[in-house]
Amino acid sequence: NPLAKNILTELGAGIDAGYLSRLGELSVDDLIYRHLEPLPVEVVREGPPRKVFEIQVRAMGQGSSQRVMTLRDVTQEREIQTRIQMQDRLATVGQLAAGIAHDFNNIMAAILVYTDLLLGDPNLPKASRDRLVIIEQQVQRAASLIRQILDFSRRAVMEQSTLDLLPFIKELERMLGRVMPETIRLELTYTPGAYLVNADPTRLQQVFINLAVNSRDAMPEGGALQFALERYTLQPGKKSPLPDMQPGEWIKITVRDTGTGIPPDVLPHIFEPFFTTKPVGQGTGLGLAQVYGIIKQHDGHIDVSSVVGRGTEFHIYLPAVAEPNYEKKHTEPLAPLDGKGKVVLVVEDDQATLAALQALLEARNYDVITARNGYEAMQQYDRFGEEIALVVSDVVMPQMDGVKLYNALMDRSSNTKILFVTGHPLQGESQALLERGDVHWLQKPFSAREFTRLVQGLLEA
Repeated sequence: NPLAKNILTELGAGIDAGYLSRLGELSVDDLIYRHLEPLPVEVVREGPPRKVFEIQVRAMGQGSSQRVMTLRDVTQEREIQTRIQMQDRLATVGQLAAGIAHDFNNIMAAILVYTDLLLGDPNLPKASRDRLVIIEQQVQRAASLIRQILDFSRRAVMEQSTLDLLPFIKELERMLGRVMPETIRLELTYTPGAYLVNADPTRLQQVFINLAVNSRDAMPEGGALQFALERYTLQPGKKSPLPDMQPGEWIKITVRDTGTGIPPDVLPHIFEPFFTTKPVGQGTGLGLAQVYGIIKQHDGHIDVSSVVGRGTEFHIYLPAVAEPNYEKKHTEPLAPLDGKGKVVLVVEDDQATLAALQALLEARNYDVITARNGYEAMQQYDRFGEEIALVVSDVVMPQMDGVKLYNALMDRSSNTKILFVTGHPLQGESQALLERGDVHWLQKPFSAREFTRLVQGLLEA
């Protein structure tokens, strides 16, 4: 091992007072004293480059005064272990965050709907109206944080389509050029061609904006922010740049800055939610956590390297696709927001949200029937049948959830119109259903205008 030879060369004749004592405050006598311990001693050479070694001393034979020192480079093993521990830690925190997001979405949905209803009162005093506007703004801020948590926990519903990253990042670069300080130079490097991935453009834009904002904050005196695009082929049997990365065709995006860099003790934690080194009030600690979750939900990988005082690089790998699969989106004209007595079945297990949706629809002149789960909804459907013009349903409910309700209604009548409203982080069958593209859904919390316009659009389609 050349590294071991280098260490031995550095040790030289003064082995008992040389390199080992500088590494781990150990002498050869210390290692000999510990020669019966089953585990080797781990020492770190800070570098650069930083290296980790396991060192063990063993007697050459029983009663022998001669010793054999074994040095093993375990740098890569420790890096892999660190990545696995980080992924496990992030997965655990993501599960907790997802549960919190569900409850908060229901709370925010009811607050926002009732706020919109109050704002629609023409007799409301101006002072009260101003206060309600502030409440509405704060609810929207809370909703934004919840969306970041859902992105991190990888439970957000993605609207993916074939996307060419080259024109996408060119447009992003133009947008950033208008908002970045003049002291920061933007660069884009690539070779001509198509860089096709299957992605949600809104979510990917959030990724690159978050990284650009972090780079801006790391370059208070100015510098360079570079985006680089390249195709990357991982051959079977070849060493992958990241654990769990499968052989195949990838698109690699590098976001590089010349900023202050990230200290080594901070680097392992940067993707953890709510972890931030910024002063209080200047960061939520969700930006890079959101980036991590979005990339993972795109079946991609992300890595980071940084040198203090020289800058930081983020490497993103997304699966490449061969052919575009663009889908045309049609928009239908909307009629005036008047329900005209049409019957809507609202299915929601959260009582406050159910009452808010009922009040909102009745205020728009709809007749509302309610149910607390899919089982009750089917009873109401059997009772009222064709009178029901639209079913508005939550997804996650006890006894019979939204997916089972959807399948049961489709078995009864393929013409039944359904709108899902969801505040729960989704996975499995429910997430696959909403991502199909032919199912209408709305993320909680939503404004009264968003909800009623979507309802009206479905009924008039």
